[in-house]
Amino acid sequence: MHDGDVIPSAIVLSHEEQLERLRSGCPEAVPFAHVIGDPCADQIRASAPFREDYRASLGIHPGQKLILATSTWGGRSLLGTDLHFLRRVLAELPRDEYRVIAAVHPNAWYGHGGRQIRSWLEPFVREGLILPRPESDTWKAAICAADAFLGDHGSLTLYAASSGLPGMLASFDDDCVAAGSPMARLGRLLPRVLPYRPLRPQIEHVMRHQAEDTRLAGAAGLVASHPGEALGRMRTLCYEHLKLAEPSCPATAFPVPLPLTVPAPRRPPAAPPVFVDTHCTAGDRPAVRFRRYPAALQDEPGPHLRDPHVVVEEGEPERRWANVADIVVARRTTEPGRLFARHLGCGIVAVPAAGDTCTLFLRDGRAYTARWHRPAWWAGPAVAASVLYAWLAEDGGDGDSAGITVGSGTGESLLSLRRTGQPAGGLPDLDAAQAAVEAEG
Repeated sequence: MHDGDVIPSAIVLSHEEQLERLRSGCPEAVPFAHVIGDPCADQIRASAPFREDYRASLGIHPGQKLILATSTWGGRSLLGTDLHFLRRVLAELPRDEYRVIAAVHPNAWYGHGGRQIRSWLEPFVREGLILPRPESDTWKAAICAADAFLGDHGSLTLYAASSGLPGMLASFDDDCVAAGSPMARLGRLLPRVLPYRPLRPQIEHVMRHQAEDTRLAGAAGLVASHPGEALGRMRTLCYEHLKLAEPSCPATAFPVPLPLTVPAPRRPPAAPPVFVDTHCTAGDRPAVRFRRYPAALQDEPGPHLRDPHVVVEEGEPERRWANVADIVVARRTTEPGRLFARHLGCGIVAVPAAGDTCTLFLRDGRAYTARWHRPAWWAGPAVAASVLYAWLAEDGGDGDSAGITVGSGTGESLLSLRRTGQPAGGLPDLDAAQAAVEAEG
């Protein structure tokens, strides 16, 4: 014993296995130890019935899967090891089928500063990353709302796994994890993200099969004893030490409240450019399956992109996308000839119309009316143009009309295409349109 040593009146533990480790490492402390459970785990458990409410609050559409990326602080954390890991996640997962939320430990926010963290992650937020504020408890709701997690050696990985959420490790620091602890066991049992294999099949594999792993369930079960009782046990312990009468009302773990603290990102007036992969099946009722990926996050073509085409909106500021766009979506009713003149590689211009319809103009002068029936949330002129692009390529470019089943992995809609018979809505002479565009500067 030394001067200045602090002798605790009570040592609070979350599970009996910690008591055994304490007995092995510091047996004289055991008389002061109390196993009460874990109040955070209890609140996550209390929040679980409200999964759909949290998903709606986070803006998750029906059929979408939510991936929770968790990063603790330090050089061996998920973001400390590879800041651009989130780029890979967002780049490889189809944006209509997946959303990604990043729970970054408050120590990282306050260590680097909020401005720096937001600056690093801004390109990813612009492409759909959900980034909660560090002072909020949105991470607990995210565990309930998510379909899988990508984590490291931080406590959120422990809470996610103990909640039964399937997941993988993108980073892990064995040196800072206590030997024999539940986190150490999870570090041995959770699969690692393989850097040179496509990410989506890896995630889908753990979502399908990880629930069958009894070893993982056993390790996750060591996170907290006395489920649902932590607040009550903690209050009883505190009042005993204060020598006061404990209140008679129960100490209850309440669900994470709504609305969640998720700042709305600043959004440009034009949607970011996307790569679109399509697969068309011919027949009496053609079917087109599409997947869209953020173009700006693709470092190089990967196996998740087979033969994509590029879709931009009118006004796209970056020439690298505007000059190679296969499809341009007008933001309002406009002269399609001017967009063909501005985007010399463009083959289709989509012009919105009333209701669930739009007109799709081809550079060769043809035009199609597209109408959505029972439209899904993603149905619109951009997807209609991609469907026409795929259908004409499969049909040899001579189709006049079709009813096409369109699927994104989150559901299906029916799109009817009909050739209008007019010369592309009176397209102006493209040479004249090009001269007008050049005159505008």
